[in-house]
Amino acid sequence: MPLPSDIDLWRSAGIMVRKHGSQAPTASNDRAKHLEAAGNRDGAAAWRLIAQRCEQLLNQEGTRQ
Repeated sequence: MPLPSDIDLWRSAGIMVRKHGSQAPTASNDRAKHLEAAGNRDGAAAWRLIAQRCEQLLNQEGTRQ
């Protein structure tokens, strides 16, 4: 299964930041861990990329503590 497009990863990161605020990277990495444990490596990889983008968004906004 191919990874989501870059724009879809950024959209997902934006949603996570709006929903979880500064905890968005942690929430995204938690999803990645659950997917990895379930054997879904592609899904886990996508959520790790989303977590990275969450970090970038939060750093741009200056809201990361």
